[in-house]
Amino acid sequence: MRTLPVRLATLDDLDGIFQTHRHSVEHLCTREYSAEQINMWLDGRSPATYRDAVEQGWVWLVHSDEILGFVEIEGNEVSKLFIRGDGAGRGIGSQLLDVAIEHIRASGAATVYLEATLTAEAFYARHGFQKIGEGAFSRGNSPVSIGIVKMQRDI
Repeated sequence: MRTLPVRLATLDDLDGIFQTHRHSVEHLCTREYSAEQINMWLDGRSPATYRDAVEQGWVWLVHSDEILGFVEIEGNEVSKLFIRGDGAGRGIGSQLLDVAIEHIRASGAATVYLEATLTAEAFYARHGFQKIGEGAFSRGNSPVSIGIVKMQRDI
């Protein structure tokens, strides 16, 4: 597995982050979620969705010819970690998760929390996260939701 450089996202990366998020959901999550659920999940998202987190310095990414993956943190939470569908299984997610955990540890937190998709639950379990609950995610007033798994890990 070749390690690719991880860097802090800039405002110039907003469109690429959005495209990566969309590609990931549309190509990696179709086994666990229906087309209706995926449409709800992506509805209303745009490059501007990531602006505040990028301006706060909470988003890191792996970029080669395009953005291959990104991770976003907020406090002690890994709030987003998405890999382009064609980049999955190459260690990019592990690299980004390590960066996020290190930044959360440096902030003084003792635990890392996240809400995993059903698609990503096994990935996080391999990285030491334990299931602490279940829930659902929905956008706006949509009656459609997706199942999620609440997970935590000591650091």
